[in-house]
Amino acid sequence: MTVVALPAFSLEIESSYDALHAPDTTIEGLHRFYVGVPLDDGLSFGQTLYSGAYGDGGGAFFWGFEGVKRLAISPSLGVAISGFLGGGGGAAQVVGDGTMWRLGVVGEYAVTHHWSLQAGVSRLQVNGAKLDGWATTLGLRYAPSAKTTENGRNDMGLSSAAFRVTQYAFPDVPARSGTPQEDLKLMGAEARFDIAKGVEAFLGADGAVAGGDGYMQVLSGLRKRFPIGRASVFGQASVGFGGGGDVDTGGGFIAGAAAGIALPIAEKFDLELAHGVLTALDTSAKGHGSQISISRVLGRKVTDRQKSAAQRWQVSLGLSVQPPNDTYMKARSHDDILPIMQESSIDLFLGEKTYLTGNAQTTVSGGVAGYAVGLLGAGHELDLGEKWRLSIEGHVGAAGGGGVDVGRGVVAGVRGEIDYLLSDSNALSMGLGLLKSFDGGLSVPIVQIGFKHRFATR
Repeated sequence: MTVVALPAFSLEIESSYDALHAPDTTIEGLHRFYVGVPLDDGLSFGQTLYSGAYGDGGGAFFWGFEGVKRLAISPSLGVAISGFLGGGGGAAQVVGDGTMWRLGVVGEYAVTHHWSLQAGVSRLQVNGAKLDGWATTLGLRYAPSAKTTENGRNDMGLSSAAFRVTQYAFPDVPARSGTPQEDLKLMGAEARFDIAKGVEAFLGADGAVAGGDGYMQVLSGLRKRFPIGRASVFGQASVGFGGGGDVDTGGGFIAGAAAGIALPIAEKFDLELAHGVLTALDTSAKGHGSQISISRVLGRKVTDRQKSAAQRWQVSLGLSVQPPNDTYMKARSHDDILPIMQESSIDLFLGEKTYLTGNAQTTVSGGVAGYAVGLLGAGHELDLGEKWRLSIEGHVGAAGGGGVDVGRGVVAGVRGEIDYLLSDSNALSMGLGLLKSFDGGLSVPIVQIGFKHRFATR
């Protein structure tokens, strides 16, 4: 099925800080990053990532689904009520399920048409941790407007999407356990957005495949490009949150800087090489390293035919179960262990049926708090009549946390999914697959259900 003339959409993005009242753990503050899609009458729904941001809880991540309801008081004043349900763990502060819920109420003041200030309170609880109480919330809301082109396509300013591999060395830096910090090898993905000529904002996430079982980082920043013909050189700066895997990032607040070069290797793809530094701002952890990225460039001027073609995407939200095998846990006991994972995927179509995919998972229940999986791969679709569709995917990526035996953290898997089409852009999905670590005990079947939505950008 070819998706054409998909409706435009817009986003709501919120970044806030929850200062916990009288915390009884080393996690004293959480950063909240919410991306939602407006539905109707002040209601939006999306996903939120909470990260340890203050104290000594670097590596604590909680991720899940969130809804927000806005009530206008005046053109510039309003109230937003939010509810979150998800899970996670990390920083040696969460055991058991790691299920998290949060309710929040903030007042909003519109500074501009797109930007608003937020202040309020929230109440949160994490099952398996001494995180159960009130927090003061301060934040920002950004609501970019979707631009609709003359062909009816949606343009959110997305300039490229990239898959990346990074290696950092930490000379003379101790890990949390006191042993020398190993070289950290990461695999991840990144989205870039044009904000000015030659300037882009980016948001990326990476997980460890060696040197730090369970380490994860989320970074955002600005990149300035200087074109040299079709190639370019660039410099960038970033901030974010990271930790886990015995990497001592303190409260979790990290920053980085890098420089590099982008070389076109095809009409729509660039190879990027960069070298930079990464620093945990409240510990002695300072590293340097190199990164290789393959980016899919959007909107590059090529032929008229290619300029008129929309870039098709698909986002998926769902839940999956990993029935444990005998060697699933490092402790070699899986009594009362049945991980339920919440999943998010984004697919970038390279043609009519073939696509690249990124998949992220975190536990919401099942006794492995802090267990998370990040996968990159490729897939292909087959139509099974007018209402049904089959997709086959292969993945490789990183996993860790929760006491699950993933070895050094590298995992691979395959999956088949059957979709029932609700419309040209929406489908219900059910999948079966396998996930296995390269050198650990993890080797499990995957059972998944979900919802898929398709859209197009320029």
